[in-house]
Amino acid sequence: MSINSLLQSAFTHQREGRLDLAEHCYLDVIKSAPTHWSARFGLAEVLNRTKRYDAAIGWLTPMLTEDPEESVSLNREIGFAHANAGRPERALEHFKSILEELPNDAETLHLVANFEQSLNMHEEADAHFRRALERKLLITVPAVTARPAFCALFVFAPGRGNTPFAYLVEGAPFESNVLNLLQDFKYDDDALRNGGDVVVNLIADVDQGGPIVAIADEFVERIGKPIVNHPRLIKGTGREAIAKLIGDTPGCVVPQTRLYTADALRKLFADTAAFPWTFPLLVRRAGTHGGSDFELVQHIWQLRAFVERLGDCDYYLTPFVDYRSADGHYRKYRFFYVDGEILPYHLAIGDHWKVHHATTAMAVTPWMQTEEQAFLEHPEHVFGAAQYDALRSIGDTIGLDYFGIDCALDAHGAVVVFEVNACMLAHGDNAAFPYKTPAVERIKHAFHAMLARIVQRTSHVEPDEARIANAA
Repeated sequence: MSINSLLQSAFTHQREGRLDLAEHCYLDVIKSAPTHWSARFGLAEVLNRTKRYDAAIGWLTPMLTEDPEESVSLNREIGFAHANAGRPERALEHFKSILEELPNDAETLHLVANFEQSLNMHEEADAHFRRALERKLLITVPAVTARPAFCALFVFAPGRGNTPFAYLVEGAPFESNVLNLLQDFKYDDDALRNGGDVVVNLIADVDQGGPIVAIADEFVERIGKPIVNHPRLIKGTGREAIAKLIGDTPGCVVPQTRLYTADALRKLFADTAAFPWTFPLLVRRAGTHGGSDFELVQHIWQLRAFVERLGDCDYYLTPFVDYRSADGHYRKYRFFYVDGEILPYHLAIGDHWKVHHATTAMAVTPWMQTEEQAFLEHPEHVFGAAQYDALRSIGDTIGLDYFGIDCALDAHGAVVVFEVNACMLAHGDNAAFPYKTPAVERIKHAFHAMLARIVQRTSHVEPDEARIANAA
């Protein structure tokens, strides 16, 4: 087969997702023409898509010096490889190199700003976000269909604790337009009204959000479109507020959380005899999720050391509830609420109180995977009628359109609530746990269907239900 024929086959295989066949074709071209630019670049793209990031970088890096005129494409692909490999500093270097060639490219400005934000380079990030917005207000994720069923405007506040949404818009039959909402920026509201038939507020963490939550509230009211997760509802979802709000839910154990400033805690430390809490306690830096800056403390000196280490920020204190199962393992269940529907997302099983799916031994423990799969396929076998009544009551009380809950079951069958918010992650990267995919996809499809229903109820746009069903 000729080089051109091999190359066309590679392009076709790559476009249609047959990445292994594309890789073979690219390698065959390179055997015959070792310096063939398109074959090497295409191979690197395949390596990136199959998570062999360093191999991709190895092919692309020499090409930078060989062909400086293609530096934009090469730096972009290398930058994404470093980013996906967890090296944001290196990724930032390559995207900044693109800005040297294309200083007004809005997409690259947004990428640079996001990397700077993740690296706590807040002033630089703010400047780049503003430059990007001056050139292009919206970042568009196209629909998978030629004619979008409708358009959705996603309101995102950089570095302010947002609902993870990349998976939710992946493969969507609607067009997604993402707006970065900044303080003290003049937006063209009339132009933005055309950016969506429905608005999805992604700003989800009141501790990180601060004043931007109120700004988002004013913004969505000005736009005047139907809104998912209204910022006004988000205002009441801090950990202390949620604990109070659902604390009396029948069938639930809801540890009452309290928010403190560092100074307020230091005053309590000054008179240990009058300390109002009983140990053990969970202490968490406000605005964090997952396991970072989150510890179990058994004594006041441990709590004091935690505060001294992190310094002047806000902290949540929560009584620790030992939720170990009879077999000695800890089980944490996650559900997502989507327009009133309660959908299982995962079961994390571990031998430590701080259970996170990615840090357990579940990837190498078949019985744990079997138990999680059974839960995902038949959650009603684990959470009976009483537990589902409790979950529904929580959903009715919270009132958000889309959010998650992490919880456990105690020895008496009560639902032990750890957290309830719209910041929880749903993702489709389940190569190690393929049985999770149907459950995770149900959440995404329910999200798509929710938006379609909202648009159908409130707009002149008629969502194409057939395209939505086909995309699902």
